[in-house]
Amino acid sequence: MLQSKPLRQAQPDWSAWREEFPGLQKSVYMNTVSLGQLSRRSRTAVNRFLDLWTERGASAWYGFWLAEVDSLRKEFAHLIGASLEEVAVLPNISSALAAISSSLDFSRRKRVVACELDFPTLTHHFLARRSEGLELTILPSPDKISMPLEAFDQAIDEQTALVATNRVYFTTGYIQDVKALADIAHRKGALCLIDDYQGTGQVPIDVKKAGVDFLLTGGLKWLIGGPGVAYMYVRRDLIPELNPRVAGWFGHRRQFDFDPYTLEFRQDARRFEAGTPAMAAVYAAKAGLEIINEIGPQQLRQRTAALNQDLVARLQERGYTLRIPADPNRQAGITILESSDPMMLTRALAKRDIIVDKRPGAVRISPYFYNTVEENEITVAAIDEILKPYQ
Repeated sequence: MLQSKPLRQAQPDWSAWREEFPGLQKSVYMNTVSLGQLSRRSRTAVNRFLDLWTERGASAWYGFWLAEVDSLRKEFAHLIGASLEEVAVLPNISSALAAISSSLDFSRRKRVVACELDFPTLTHHFLARRSEGLELTILPSPDKISMPLEAFDQAIDEQTALVATNRVYFTTGYIQDVKALADIAHRKGALCLIDDYQGTGQVPIDVKKAGVDFLLTGGLKWLIGGPGVAYMYVRRDLIPELNPRVAGWFGHRRQFDFDPYTLEFRQDARRFEAGTPAMAAVYAAKAGLEIINEIGPQQLRQRTAALNQDLVARLQERGYTLRIPADPNRQAGITILESSDPMMLTRALAKRDIIVDKRPGAVRISPYFYNTVEENEITVAAIDEILKPYQ
């Protein structure tokens, strides 16, 4: 019997997907790494939440809203290759870090290892705990673009409880090999926490294959769900050992008993969900995740990588200095253009309805699947025009 060949996945109609985002008609939007575009689906979903609030009041919690949070967890678990029991929904990364670090025992191993390329939320959290005896090692980047695994390997020792770093660095777009990093951490008896806010959605990840212990991310950027929702993955066999000291009634196993005398945590990752979720944000975030899962992370990666490589080629052809990985396979959807006056350039582009962002010494440009090669061309031509008097 002849075996059927696997069907090739159809290429998405990117032009049709652009229609889902009305804001793209108002500007050349090249700043998804700061905030993803608002989709029609998310707007419709938030309106559905508001209608339920109007029609049902508090009774909407039991028939609709709690089920929507469960559905959001399922969408995220599917995206990262996790089980539903390993996913929690929180308001932001800071809350997620507080829940995790308050669950860990730093009495014997007091050190956390991070690096200078990490988004500061990560290091700030552990810097604030130094008065408790916790030690934070922040590794310097030799090239200010990437962080070599060898540096982590040398820094992680028998005093290290946790390695906490980003998978994609926000000022360079470099993609860290988190599987190799998790292997190094585990070999030395440490846990591995990955802040993936800059990566999830545009760069595929399977948390099981990566072997990480914790993964944090949120809906604000590449998951096109807006602010107010962050996601936490916790490896299943760790959950029973982790009892957060940042706790609340939503993490209680018998939540609706309203028992003030006992605290009995849920048996899954929901034990980290301390308080009432922001339901408007949940509705918006779920609609965004549905789009990401519908297109698929591999397709998103290919599309975004192609757009960024085109943008890089145009900028390099004109002689601009870029702060990006030399290997394009290590570059996420972030292109960093070095600038002596990033504020001026960002504002001048905004006057032309081209939206980018600034970071110290650089302008950050981040096209996503809904952008086009033509928008790359428009952006680079505008940069040429703005900078010509200074050359």
